[in-house]
Amino acid sequence: MAALAESSAEKATPEFLILTDLPRGHALWPSALAQVDVIRAACAPVLGFEPCVRLVCAAEMPVREGVETFVLPAALDFSLWEREELGRKIAEARRGHPKNLIFHDDIDPGHPLLVDALVGQASACLAGQAKACPTCGLVFAASGHGDSASRAQSYRLMRLIWEQAGFARAEVGFLRHVQPFLAHVLERCAREPIPWVVLFQGQWETEHVEYARVMVENVRRANPQPQIHFADPPGAHELFTAWYAQRIAKLWRERRARSEARAPSPKRSAPEPPGLLRFGAGTIARVSDQARMSRVLEQVLPPAKPDRILVKVTWHGYATGTYTDPAALDLLLSALPAPAIVLEGHTSSRNLGGAEFDWETEARENRAWIRRQEAEYLRRTGLQEVLTRHRAQYVNVTEEFWNEEYEGDPANFVPSVLRELKGSPMLNFPKFKGPTRLAVSNMFGLIPLPLRSAWHGPNITWFARACCNMAKLYSELFELSAVVEGLYSAVRWNRQGLYRSRWGNYDLIHDAGCVTASPGLAAADILAARLQGQNVHTSAFFDVVRQELGWDEEAATAELPEVLRMLFV
Repeated sequence: MAALAESSAEKATPEFLILTDLPRGHALWPSALAQVDVIRAACAPVLGFEPCVRLVCAAEMPVREGVETFVLPAALDFSLWEREELGRKIAEARRGHPKNLIFHDDIDPGHPLLVDALVGQASACLAGQAKACPTCGLVFAASGHGDSASRAQSYRLMRLIWEQAGFARAEVGFLRHVQPFLAHVLERCAREPIPWVVLFQGQWETEHVEYARVMVENVRRANPQPQIHFADPPGAHELFTAWYAQRIAKLWRERRARSEARAPSPKRSAPEPPGLLRFGAGTIARVSDQARMSRVLEQVLPPAKPDRILVKVTWHGYATGTYTDPAALDLLLSALPAPAIVLEGHTSSRNLGGAEFDWETEARENRAWIRRQEAEYLRRTGLQEVLTRHRAQYVNVTEEFWNEEYEGDPANFVPSVLRELKGSPMLNFPKFKGPTRLAVSNMFGLIPLPLRSAWHGPNITWFARACCNMAKLYSELFELSAVVEGLYSAVRWNRQGLYRSRWGNYDLIHDAGCVTASPGLAAADILAARLQGQNVHTSAFFDVVRQELGWDEEAATAELPEVLRMLFV
């Protein structure tokens, strides 16, 4: 484990720096720190790891050696000097830490979350005063000390707030620019017969906000009945928290996309972590060849050499990288100590289309077409070639269900040809495809009907129970074990992902070369889910797994090596 600790240290947790415009020692600094804690917690399930998020002053640029650093400016209105100083500090940090990767983004003041937060502050200012936005005017105050482009952004933000809140009128006033100067705008508005709300372009009560308040007070004293209200800045508003979390997630995704597109020099490649680690009954292993796969199988298969080994694969459709691919299957079959019987059932998605029928009621009478589609699937994907080379048998449980004319509950069906092999080992071989689409979920494909929507049910708990019931059914006949593989591709779900399937968009993690394994299914799934950022103690799916299949607390709680966790985030 010492070598593993060294590897983990070399790939430290990325650091996200939020450059606030609050000075250290400000009365609101503790509130800003508390918001950072909430941001960190919000990012963890999205990124798949606990990020290091720090609040620093805009004048600082603390960069730790060997740590990827992401810089997030927080000021909604930069001055010319501040923008130049930020660029200079980032350049200095890159020169001073040539081995570090330093990224930054830019602020979009018109982001919908910012607009919503500022509209909420303006509306709250009028609460309980029997005044509504359509009868009021808006004075949008900004520092205005940047260039003309930044002042144009202030006008854009004012327009977005005006339209969303429905103010009757809207004006812009600047503190540090003469056209239009905020004090003059306030004097003009005070003479109007409608109430006005002054809303500042900023998150915190800074010196500029206080200066704007002084201007408002001066106008109130100079006018007998002023109707000018000042909206408090949002501060640690939950929408600002969500905005920071979104920016962090976007920066991380963009960094991953660039990293995957760029071929790194072998000189800078991280040392390979240890090949096999145990956590309770589960194993995490790096597998690059037949010998290493054989070592993994020794951990999960019965010690006595069997005559046959049943293998449940994942062949649900053509979506790139989401099914058991030929390379992974070839590696597994090469390492098995006995001939394999590969198991799968028909599905409505493993075809090229072109036939119109009801899959729920008319699938059996169209079985000839379905079988041709499956044969074409195996040919096009190269899987048939692998099966032939290893002389592996293939049993389609749907075909067996139709052949036997089984009349009971389909979820209680096990083909007779498999029952004759009672006592044989059965290896579940799913892909890394999301925190709950692993070995337990892979048993769902053994329900013999090609359309299984009745067992999907209304929620994840229903689906999990159906999967666990299939696992218990087969465990009564066979010695179940699991190897969850991310050998040559693993799925990372992403709404803006490059690839698309019937379940949504996703990206692929290529050549991770990692598997989790265990006797039974639970420990392998727990480890695979945790490697993908899932908290298994707060998952409704894993609550059912705990109740139905048992639990491995060490696999669920042990500290996983960071170098492995970073593979799938």
